[in-house]
Amino acid sequence: MSQFTTQNPATGEILKTYSHISWEDAQKSIEAADRDFQKWRKTSWEVRSQTLNRLAAALREHKAELASLMQNEMGKSIAEGKAEVEKCAVTCEFYAKSAQGILQNRQVQNSPYARAEVSFQPLGVIFSIMPWNFPLWQTLRFAAPALMAGNVIVLKHADLTAGTAELIGKIFADLSSEYQLLRNTQVDHDIAAQMIAHPLVHGVTFTGSTKGGKSVAIEAAKNLKKIVLELGGSDAYLILADADVEKAAARTVKARLVNCGQSCVAGKRFIVDKKISDQYINAYVKEMKQAELAPLASARFQKTIVEQVEKLKSWGGKVVLGGTAPQGAGAYYPATVVVFEKDRPEIHAEEVFGPVAIIVLAENTEEAVRMANSSPYGLGGGVFTKNEEKGKALVEKELQAGFVVVNDYVKSDPHIPFGGVKESGYGRELGEFGILEFVNIKTVAVAREN
Repeated sequence: MSQFTTQNPATGEILKTYSHISWEDAQKSIEAADRDFQKWRKTSWEVRSQTLNRLAAALREHKAELASLMQNEMGKSIAEGKAEVEKCAVTCEFYAKSAQGILQNRQVQNSPYARAEVSFQPLGVIFSIMPWNFPLWQTLRFAAPALMAGNVIVLKHADLTAGTAELIGKIFADLSSEYQLLRNTQVDHDIAAQMIAHPLVHGVTFTGSTKGGKSVAIEAAKNLKKIVLELGGSDAYLILADADVEKAAARTVKARLVNCGQSCVAGKRFIVDKKISDQYINAYVKEMKQAELAPLASARFQKTIVEQVEKLKSWGGKVVLGGTAPQGAGAYYPATVVVFEKDRPEIHAEEVFGPVAIIVLAENTEEAVRMANSSPYGLGGGVFTKNEEKGKALVEKELQAGFVVVNDYVKSDPHIPFGGVKESGYGRELGEFGILEFVNIKTVAVAREN
C-alpha cells in the first residue's frame, strides 16, 4: 500500500501521512455498501428525508472543523470554507423536501395498456471520484440527490484533501447505526479502475480534469457503467459594446476569482468588444487590484501557473497586472490580467487554474461568439449587455455551454441543473435532472382485460 502526505500550501508544512487501502479492503467496502443498499432502498421517503436533514445538521455541527481542514489542506479561506459547508447543508435540505415530488410515479396516457406509469428506482452502489478544489461541495452536491433516490456511495477523494475526506466518512458513519450511506475509500488510480469494474458498482460519477475524465469514461464504457462527468472548463464571458462596463468588470472579476480561480466553472476568458475595451480593461484591473487571495492549493499548481503565464506571453499576451509569483514560502500567485489585442486559437484551449484572467479583444458580437465557441470546453459562461432579450438569445441559441447567464456569472445551486458539453463532460448534477441521473427510469404497465 502506497503512502502519501497532505501539506499546508500556505506554509509548506507536512500535515499528515496516509496510506492508500488495498484492493481487498476496497472490495470489502463495496460489498458492505451493497448490503446497506439492500436495506436503504426499501426505506420510506420519510426516513430518507429525516436522514438527509440529520446530515445537514451534522455538517453544520462540524462547520468550523471542516473549514479549518479545507484551509490547511488546500488553502481555502475560513469564510469560504464555512460558506461551502452551509451550501452543502442547504442542498441536503432541498432534496429532503423535494425528492419525493420529483421521483413520484408518473402516469402515461394513451398507451396500449390498461394502465402504464413511469417509476424511478435506485441503481445501487455508486462510485464517486471527487476533486480537491471544493472537497465538501463536490461530494455532497452529488451525494444528496443520489441518496434520496435510494442509492449508496463509495467515495474516492483526492489525496490532497484526504483529511477532509476522512471527516466526511466519519460524519456519514455517525449518521445511522443501521446503515452507512457513504464510505470513504482512499485508493490509488489503479485500484479505482478496478472498483469501476466491480459488478456491485452500478454507476460512476467523476469531477476533475478532462484528461482524468477520459480515463474514467474508458473504464466505465468497458464495463457498461452509467457515468456522469463534470470536467474542465475555459468559460467565456462576452462583454458587448452596449454593456454596463462597471457592472461587467465587477462581476467578471468575481467569476475569475471563485476559489482563487481554482474552479472548473470560474470565468477564464473575457471577450470584449473593441469599442469599450479600454474602459473595460481599466475597470477590470482596478477590481483585480483589490482582491485578497488565498494560496493556491499546492506548490506544484503555482509552478504550473508560472509556466502558463509565460506561455500566454509567448503567444502575444500583454501582462497588465501581476504575472510574477512572489518569493518565499507559500503557494501564492497574484491577481493577474493578460490582454490579447489579436485572437490566438491556442488561448481558447488553455485552462488556467488560478487567478489569471485572459482578456481578448473582438471586432463585434459575431467574432466574440466565434471565439467563445472555438474552445474544446463547454461548461459555463455568459454575456453582458443592456439588451437582455439579445443577451438571452445569444446564451440560449449561440453559446455552446451547459450553463450560461446574462449580466451575471455562473453560480451552482441545488435548484438548477449543472454540467457541461464537449470536453467539459456530460450528464447533470443538481436540480431535478441531477437526481434522475442515477435511477432506473422503469416503465410499469398492466394489461387490458381484453
